[in-house]
Amino acid sequence: MESYDYVIVGAGSAGCVLANRLSAEPGVRVLLLEAGGSDRKMNIRIPVGFAKQFRTDLDWNYTSEPEESLIGRSMYLPRGRSLGGSSSMNAMIYIRGNRGDFDGWAANSAPGWSYREVLPYFKRSEHNERIQNAYHSQGGELNVADPVWSSTLAPLFVESAGEVGIRATDDFNGASQDGAGMMQLTQKRGRRWSAADAFLHPVKDRPRLELQTGATVRRVLIDSGRATGVEYEVEGSARTARADREVIVSAGAYNSPQLLMLSGVGPADHLREVGVEPIVDNAHVGSHLQDHPLATTTYECRDTVTLFDATNPKYLVQYIVGRGRGKLSSNVAEAGAHVRVADDAPWPDFQLLFGAAYYFDNGFRAYPGHAFTLGPSFVRPVSEGEVRLRSPDPHDPPAIHLGWFQDPAEMRAMVAAVRLAREIAETGPLAKAAVRNLDPGPGVRSDEQVEAWLRAELQHTYHPSCTCRMGDEDGGVLDPELRVRGVEALRVVDASSMPRITSGNTNAPTIMIAERAADLILGREPLSPAEVEAAEPAQVTAAT
Repeated sequence: MESYDYVIVGAGSAGCVLANRLSAEPGVRVLLLEAGGSDRKMNIRIPVGFAKQFRTDLDWNYTSEPEESLIGRSMYLPRGRSLGGSSSMNAMIYIRGNRGDFDGWAANSAPGWSYREVLPYFKRSEHNERIQNAYHSQGGELNVADPVWSSTLAPLFVESAGEVGIRATDDFNGASQDGAGMMQLTQKRGRRWSAADAFLHPVKDRPRLELQTGATVRRVLIDSGRATGVEYEVEGSARTARADREVIVSAGAYNSPQLLMLSGVGPADHLREVGVEPIVDNAHVGSHLQDHPLATTTYECRDTVTLFDATNPKYLVQYIVGRGRGKLSSNVAEAGAHVRVADDAPWPDFQLLFGAAYYFDNGFRAYPGHAFTLGPSFVRPVSEGEVRLRSPDPHDPPAIHLGWFQDPAEMRAMVAAVRLAREIAETGPLAKAAVRNLDPGPGVRSDEQVEAWLRAELQHTYHPSCTCRMGDEDGGVLDPELRVRGVEALRVVDASSMPRITSGNTNAPTIMIAERAADLILGREPLSPAEVEAAEPAQVTAAT
């Protein structure tokens, strides 16, 4: 048994940050365990190839249980399985979420996580190539850039959005989230800049940091109410690592609750049913799963500067010779908008994603021609699903229920969002580029028809969260310092820690959570009131 100060499970968006920050402390030894392998793969490095990772050895390749609200469909659930985790598989969109998300966290059993308190942690990581103001920073490890290449359709989308009343914006992470514009991306010189690129690779040779890939963690070792290490295997060989200070689980919203339950922390009755002896009975472990439902409306188009022919070898030559230039640098979802579909929405309840490509069924279906996709993502859902064990075998994938549309108002909102997406696509300059609607199709018009199409074809935005959420003793798994209730020296730090899902892409807030967690773990003093007050312009107070 080898001994370390900290053992981190998972080298994803949070784990890479923690490995960097904790191993920087003098005399601290850190072990980082990752089930996947290298991230030095072409479909990881080249942005447009993110969906080419799906159902490969770079993917956990999970599938949900049959979803009652989706006519019994089982949903494909990709998650990154390499260094960088899902930051090595995502569409690289840098969205922090809305001020109201974090103020809501702080007001509901997660003090210390208000917008003003977390903004400095967003800024700590960031190096924004373009925006220099009080909401952004330069000098951090996470490179945030404007797209290197974009289609001729992206600005037409912004113009058409303006014609239906959605103003233009050049910063979704500033004073206001509302508006339509180009997305900023976690890229550098036209290539993906994952959490592994930003935080892990630059420090991988630190003598006090040990990285082990291909490591499946079987359970957290708990002795007399304290986490003392982990049991894991590499190539079938069992190993044990001791954690003198803490074990930190950063395995993601599906695998983190799975590991806690395999270790005896979770709903006691469920654990007994699958053959795991309960140590801590907590019904919230694996509960409260949230994700963003996504509908993809698609159109055939006249424009030829799209991603339809991006696989042509000439673009690979252009990308290599031009050092990240050309179509292969596209993240597909080049532009977007944050909008309020519900009349009473206090901040945007939908994110509209725009791409100059046919993107349907997770990219598995193709269209033999030029097309664009406009996808409304419901970023303020209320329904919750769950993650449960199938057996005590860590190699068995967890049983996942998304549990969408328990509130009928959610489906009404999705129908209204599809109508908005079609209105934008059929208005102004974008309408002149469009030839015909492909999905859901010109014959699908009534609310009932759109709802039926949604139940049959709805996708998701790859943002699972909240399954080990912060909350009070009766409502969560973690306390506000991300410590697992009932077990000493054990924390969960990743998207599963969120009390409620954020209103946008979840990679940036996960990195922020890890930045703040590093301070909490190392016992650093929290930000002073003056530092919090200075984190943004004092005159901006609205939760928009």
